[in-house]
Amino acid sequence: MNLQKSKRLNAIRWLLMICIGILIWPIYATADSNRFNNFSFDDCDPFQARARIMDLDGSKAQLVAAEQTIYIVDWHLGDQQLTTELTGADGKPIDFGSLREGQWVLVKGFKHIDGGVVASLVQRIRAPERQIPVVRTISKESRRYKRIKRRLEIKNN
Repeated sequence: MNLQKSKRLNAIRWLLMICIGILIWPIYATADSNRFNNFSFDDCDPFQARARIMDLDGSKAQLVAAEQTIYIVDWHLGDQQLTTELTGADGKPIDFGSLREGQWVLVKGFKHIDGGVVASLVQRIRAPERQIPVVRTISKESRRYKRIKRRLEIKNN
């Protein structure tokens, strides 16, 4: 009886470890290197945005922010290398898996003509403070106040 319990417990442990491994595996995947077959910096414009993360895709190592698909890359282009630097608000490196939807990021990179942004830097930042709208009262001496007052008097008569 004890032997059957230990076998069953061992099988449950292995199944649990496999499930956790399957769930974690997409987080550490690298970006699809065939996304841009003919990548050239001549075809790109500089891109910089402060935006909230709208969507994350761990299997493709990409995120959506500022209504753009941001590609996290580690490419070797001939004799050059392009690697996305992922940092926290303090400037220390972070993993792609630590980013969450709704967080604010600063994205710097290159906007490709085929669409999307190849990121050179993705930095987690603090959310900007909400600004209170300015409410301006109309003084009784202003032209606008007098004009509105005249219109109301004409309507009432």
